[in-house]
Amino acid sequence: MKLKYITFAVATLCTAASLHAEKIVAGPKGGRLLESEPMKAEFFITADRKVEITFYDAALKPVDAGAQVVTVTAEPGSGKVKLDLEKTATGFVSKTALPIGEPYRVVVQTRASADAKPKNFRVDLNLEMCGECQKKEYACICEAH
Repeated sequence: MKLKYITFAVATLCTAASLHAEKIVAGPKGGRLLESEPMKAEFFITADRKVEITFYDAALKPVDAGAQVVTVTAEPGSGKVKLDLEKTATGFVSKTALPIGEPYRVVVQTRASADAKPKNFRVDLNLEMCGECQKKEYACICEAH
């Protein structure tokens, strides 16, 4: 009888976890949309492996980043690498390319202003193309992933 209750509890927790799992949304450029406040931010990797963060309004139109502060840290097997960012008209772009050696995690931290509470986003960086949605794996929107 105990096994029946344990099985039910585990099944319920798994179902709840899958319902609350983060659904990945693609941004206008084909990157990964981050639900940052007060604007949405898109994490995008350019052809030359630079990180580009673009801010959007509710209608997904690019907007001035304003007082937003962003940090990006790559975590390849060789050790953490903080990327220096340059401000652009609608966000930020890294001064250097991402390290080689993916897949690995990239942590993006956004703040509405320098003294605001940070919001962290963890992106599993995989630059392979998804065969189903035709987006890079880090921005894949398929349900199975």
